[in-house]
Amino acid sequence: MTEVLRIAKLCEKLSEKHDSRNPFEIAAQEGIHLRFCPEFQTLKGMYKVILGQRFIFLNGNLKRREAREVLAHELGHDTLHREMAENSIVQDHFLLDMRLKPEYEANLFAAHLLLDDNEVAEVLKEGLSLEESAARLSTPVPFLEMKITILEEKGII
Repeated sequence: MTEVLRIAKLCEKLSEKHDSRNPFEIAAQEGIHLRFCPEFQTLKGMYKVILGQRFIFLNGNLKRREAREVLAHELGHDTLHREMAENSIVQDHFLLDMRLKPEYEANLFAAHLLLDDNEVAEVLKEGLSLEESAARLSTPVPFLEMKITILEEKGII
């Protein structure tokens, strides 16, 4: 199994466990402490395990859609990199920064959580440009690109 499919399976397992793709519902049901921090300037989100308790801190100035995307990304860190967050703080200044492997993986997780396979496949059949398809799905282009990679590896498209 490829790393992309492994991450997709973990995401699917989590969303099935909670019968939801909504990151706010999942975080609440997982018992993750969610804090909105209006004092954050450039920091979009942060994940940390403190004394065994899981915390996600979100920039309190984000619009709802971006907060949802950042939270899905931080849930990716919770699922994939919890041990890393026990020893250090996982900070995200740029949501779509793909330079580091953990950031790419958390973004892949977020893209899979937020974008439904069938909905994306249907939009792609319309023959729109990548940018038009992303706009139709209300998602950033890099998330759509990652979702396309997942759908290709799953043999859906």
